[in-house]
Amino acid sequence: MSPQPAIRGFVCRMLLEGARALPADKQRQVLPRVPEQTLALIESAPRMGWVPIEESMKLTEPLHSALGTPGFRHFLAEQADRMASYPLLQTFFDGAVRLLGLTPQALLKWSTYAWEQAFRDCGRLVYQPHKERAEGGRVEMRLEDVPPVLLLEGTFAQALAGAFEMFLHRSHRKGRVELQEIGPRATRFVYDVSWE
Repeated sequence: MSPQPAIRGFVCRMLLEGARALPADKQRQVLPRVPEQTLALIESAPRMGWVPIEESMKLTEPLHSALGTPGFRHFLAEQADRMASYPLLQTFFDGAVRLLGLTPQALLKWSTYAWEQAFRDCGRLVYQPHKERAEGGRVEMRLEDVPPVLLLEGTFAQALAGAFEMFLHRSHRKGRVELQEIGPRATRFVYDVSWE
């Protein structure tokens, strides 16, 4: 039996901590919708352990619903920034910055390695540059071979967009992350990431 799609325990905990730090009215819209057994699983999961992605989505879907897509992306960008400081990912992040500089290109390339550390059997993240110049650039990021569970509701696709937005903020660049339309038979997410 092949492993099921999963996410690291530390990622789920950071998302839960972020949800608990929301304004009280938003907390009331989110936390009561998350099953008690899911909260218990996230709280007890070892930091480097795996949480089934379906359980994680029982938290992220209420967040997406309560915050709306722009607010959810902003929330995920903030959480992704915190995650990049987690010791395991910080090592990769610091290495990317030392080798490639603090640029959107470097951070987006780095994200393909960080992906492998934070997710299991959730697809393969691919970096494809289109225009790289000092004053601006454009990259296509693709999540290939997306498991069907991640295609539901668009929540996972928007969460990943939020993470890419964080890379633009961290490199002090203005830009956009555009998610191409997801069709009913989609097996991948495609993002156009551009900046000035």
